[in-house]
Amino acid sequence: MSIMGNLYGFLGYYNHSRAKFEKAVDMYKKAEKLGIYKPNYLLSYGVLMLREGNFEKAKELFSTVLTDLPAKEEHRTMAKMNISLAYWKLGDIDVAVEMLEEVHRKHRSGRVYGTLGYLLIHSGDLERALEYNLEGLEYDEDDPVILDNLGQIYYRMGQVDKAKDFFERAEEEKDDQAVTLYYLGLIYSLEGDKERAREKLNKALTCNITPLSAITLEDIEEALGNLD
Repeated sequence: MSIMGNLYGFLGYYNHSRAKFEKAVDMYKKAEKLGIYKPNYLLSYGVLMLREGNFEKAKELFSTVLTDLPAKEEHRTMAKMNISLAYWKLGDIDVAVEMLEEVHRKHRSGRVYGTLGYLLIHSGDLERALEYNLEGLEYDEDDPVILDNLGQIYYRMGQVDKAKDFFERAEEEKDDQAVTLYYLGLIYSLEGDKERAREKLNKALTCNITPLSAITLEDIEEALGNLD
């Protein structure tokens, strides 16, 4: 094992935890060259790669935790959850869903329900997505991701009133989810409340939007343009 590799891994982890992402990536890259063997450092490095949209690299890092290291079960679970997002973004959504279903069978949590529920929406099977997210709502009725998932499902199904209710509940729980604010902006616009729609969309522009987000800055800007 490389002592220096793990030292740089720690420095990456330290900077990552303080939102110094550029510095963290630099430290993680140095750690990787020297040899990094602590699963939590590799997992954090992988999360940053997801954040940057480098999905192949993220997949590689999470795979290392799953196949090459004697990782604890909690680390393996985190690796499976995160690698599923990489598979999704690389076009293998069926694999992503299967991996999360495996995690769900062993470790139910709000995060599992939220993530798998989100991917089921993007798989195109809205009926299955609805059933699973309603199950998630029974598990945690206040989880903002599950509430947002249900809003997206009902919106896609054309049930705008139901969608609005879930998006408003999601906003009450977490008021900085860009996708929630974006859809609320669309719904208020449909209702003719342009002022309120503009308020939500402008706020969505200030949120953290990553390559994993369901919407882009361009989507929000286009919606704002449509108001005019």
